[in-house]
Amino acid sequence: MSDWSNLSDRLKHLGVQWGISQPMKQNAGKAKPLEELVPGRNLKTIYGEIFSLNHAYPEDLRHGHLPLKPLTAHDWLAQWAKASSTPNLKSLVFLDTETTGLSGGTGTMPFMIGAGRFIENQFVVEQFFVRNPAEETAQLAALSEFVEGVQGIVTYNGKSFDLPIINTRYIMQRLSNPFTAVAHFDLLHFTRRIWKSRLGQCNLGNIETQILGFQREQADIPGYLVPDFYREFLFTGDATHMPGIFYHNEVDVLSLSALFSWLAAILEDPSDDRFTEPGDLLSVGRVLEILEREPLADQVYSSARLQQLEETDRQKSLLLRARLQKRTGNLQEASRLWQEAAALGNIDALIELAKYYEHHLRHYEDALRFTDQALSICSDAPMTDSLLHRKARLEAKIIKTNSFDEH
Repeated sequence: MSDWSNLSDRLKHLGVQWGISQPMKQNAGKAKPLEELVPGRNLKTIYGEIFSLNHAYPEDLRHGHLPLKPLTAHDWLAQWAKASSTPNLKSLVFLDTETTGLSGGTGTMPFMIGAGRFIENQFVVEQFFVRNPAEETAQLAALSEFVEGVQGIVTYNGKSFDLPIINTRYIMQRLSNPFTAVAHFDLLHFTRRIWKSRLGQCNLGNIETQILGFQREQADIPGYLVPDFYREFLFTGDATHMPGIFYHNEVDVLSLSALFSWLAAILEDPSDDRFTEPGDLLSVGRVLEILEREPLADQVYSSARLQQLEETDRQKSLLLRARLQKRTGNLQEASRLWQEAAALGNIDALIELAKYYEHHLRHYEDALRFTDQALSICSDAPMTDSLLHRKARLEAKIIKTNSFDEH
């Protein structure tokens, strides 16, 4: 449930009553205090205290089968994020929030903000937890102190969710925002580019299982339950579910760092067999094209691993490589690739060949032959009409050319 009102019926069963004149009843002797369940401490700020849990991990820790710390440069990942420059690794902050609702807006508050960064030879995770809404200003102040010197922020769907909410809260609390004008690496969008065609679902949990090789413990709280359990804590004082929420948030932050290191490695050297399955290479090649790394994209498209693809994906790889060759002016190589795809019955390759032979080589008979082949396998009405129009034009050109030769 996403709205405060949706918890009303459940709270009635817990003995909670609404209204200022009737104080809420707690289950005497059953409520478990936060401090007994979570080994955090109170951080002092000029705006009061905030509860926080701190964990420090060796920077060479592996999360699943991947390292937390990147083993390669992340310059190309910075270019993908359109950063004006590449932030130093120690100036990056990996951030995830747990909020009172999932819809965003000014009424949504991040009651927990988990932030991780590399400090000396450790990866330090700090989780700032609001025990009641009055502590929000202290939470934001403590977060600002932890992220001091930040040059880049790493999130998962943070551009659409986490960061807009945090920005709004800084404005509402009239505090200086440390994330203004910093580079933003939203890994969700890049992850979709690479793995959506194979995995379909690209939520962080699925990426952890399928890509990072990490399996969460049973203590984890599903994300959709987090807002309800936090409201239950506010209304009853029972922190039973809070350890699971702290675990959920901390794993999100750790996964961000491991995924960041993996994506940086893929862009640095996509030819490494460890990085992607054959089908993923097509997606990596498209990303390399966007980054204007055409020679490396061509290497990816021509990888021997693509021979393992099923025929449909094999055709796709040939078309992608041919498109790249065409764009760089190598039409002869593009033609060879189109013919290879056409031999597999690819209609798009046949159409490209018809265009090439008509407009560049002016071999109208060959262009007509490829057009007829395309017509023989075409089942799309608009495309059929286009091919028939092309055929009529080619036949007219052949007649005209033959007539000119006779004279």
